[in-house]
Amino acid sequence: MNYELRIMKNIYIYLGSLFLVLGSIFTACGPDARLDLVGNIIGSSPRTDVRFADSEKYNASHPFVTLKAPVENYRVYVCTDTHITTDFYNWQNFIRAYRADLHCPVALHLGDIVDASNHYPDVVKSFNEIPHNSLKSDTMMLVAGNHDICFKQWDTYLETFKTSVYYFIVETPLGQKDLYIMYDSADGTLGNKQLKWLQNTLEWASKQNFRHIVAGSHTHFFMRDNSQGIATNYSIEETYTLLRLFQSHGVDMLLTGHSHSREVTLFDELTCIIVDSMTDEDKKPAYLVATMGDGISYEFVNLPIKL
Repeated sequence: MNYELRIMKNIYIYLGSLFLVLGSIFTACGPDARLDLVGNIIGSSPRTDVRFADSEKYNASHPFVTLKAPVENYRVYVCTDTHITTDFYNWQNFIRAYRADLHCPVALHLGDIVDASNHYPDVVKSFNEIPHNSLKSDTMMLVAGNHDICFKQWDTYLETFKTSVYYFIVETPLGQKDLYIMYDSADGTLGNKQLKWLQNTLEWASKQNFRHIVAGSHTHFFMRDNSQGIATNYSIEETYTLLRLFQSHGVDMLLTGHSHSREVTLFDELTCIIVDSMTDEDKKPAYLVATMGDGISYEFVNLPIKL
């Protein structure tokens, strides 16, 4: 009997070790490339709190901006999961598209901008290679994904893009205002401090007269595709908390990426969209174009395959 117990004990130890090894591979790597058991099991990551503090430090001296839309029914271009290394065919096609659209005052990137370390200079170089359009706003807003903070890359992200938690407003010629809230979910959790910031921001927003409220981040709430395994998924409790928060404060649309698989989920009045990935290796790379008017309409735009 003691022999059988020892065997069972060893089996449990081996299975537990295997879980930790696989978790460290398939779960988001943080700034120190370790498994974030705290964030992924109980939904509150110290690393997320550190990144939030870094973003807030920048925000304190750089007020959130208001962009001017050229028309009442303007368009927003949205991409995600470019995973840039030294190839940026789809990335540059996306930049060309949104810069050519005179009705687009802003584009969004929802994270996993780079694939691994040392490629932020390639992002900036490839972005600046496409001519700017002097007839319109050329603004792009970004948030970090799990790949953007892997291998101690957070400091480089911060140096390049300054913040991953913020909001901005787009104002139309007739004074209609739409609010965009961008938040950091690269660890699969907002952390306590960022969650409080989000609550305060939404409470403030609910007292304004915004035409639409849109939230953008990397990690999704719902998914049927399982290509990314358990990497940076929210806990059930945090998913419920965020859904209730968005619904009770009139958020119209949640834009996310991460799963590399397009999905649209309607949850009462909240439209949750996972946007396609846009790597050069994708067989069906695509991005989203949302038209902001009295309502919000959207379409997915397929990119030409790199030959």
